[in-house]
Amino acid sequence: MFYDTHYRHNEALSPDALGTLPAALHALNAGVADCRRAGKPIDRDASILLLIRNLASVAERGAPSTNDLRLRCAQDRLTVIAGSALLDIAGNSVVGDPAAKRTFHRQARLALVSLAEAIGLAAHDILVNTDMRGLSDDGTTELRHAHISIRVRPHSFLPDSEITFNRCRGGEHAGPVQRAPIAELLDASAFQRRLTATIGDVGALRLTAAA
Repeated sequence: MFYDTHYRHNEALSPDALGTLPAALHALNAGVADCRRAGKPIDRDASILLLIRNLASVAERGAPSTNDLRLRCAQDRLTVIAGSALLDIAGNSVVGDPAAKRTFHRQARLALVSLAEAIGLAAHDILVNTDMRGLSDDGTTELRHAHISIRVRPHSFLPDSEITFNRCRGGEHAGPVQRAPIAELLDASAFQRRLTATIGDVGALRLTAAA
């Protein structure tokens, strides 16, 4: 159902109250929603274009130079890459939040590959896959090796058990399921100690000898 209102027009023609970045951005976002409800093309709506110009004008006031902003943006990007959202997301269901779901499982895959290397599993002997499942499921990322399987989920009904793992034989689960907190996905030494205490020493050669 399409219907038009004059909200965005009022804001665009009288932007005096939109002198701060949050206010200008809010007005633009609300105007875009208003425009869509009206079924109008956003890129040609005069009110939207005026609100964009107002936002740009407000953003320019007292802002650092473009080069300074690019340097800050690049530094922030490096900080995000060096960090991990796994600990922030873990413990919460990502059902209904596709961005969090994609982020968690993408980072879980990378973390599992790093963990495998740290505990002595050769890269060519492991397979890491994600099953995103349906919209009503948190999904699972799994590392599979001939002698061990490690699965990661963002949310578990049991506390500190986002990781489950067990010994495998011939690539098939064979042994009781063990549990670990998500923090150990990023702490290889702690996870190695847990492996030693539960299913034995881990590492491609050691596992083969122990099987």
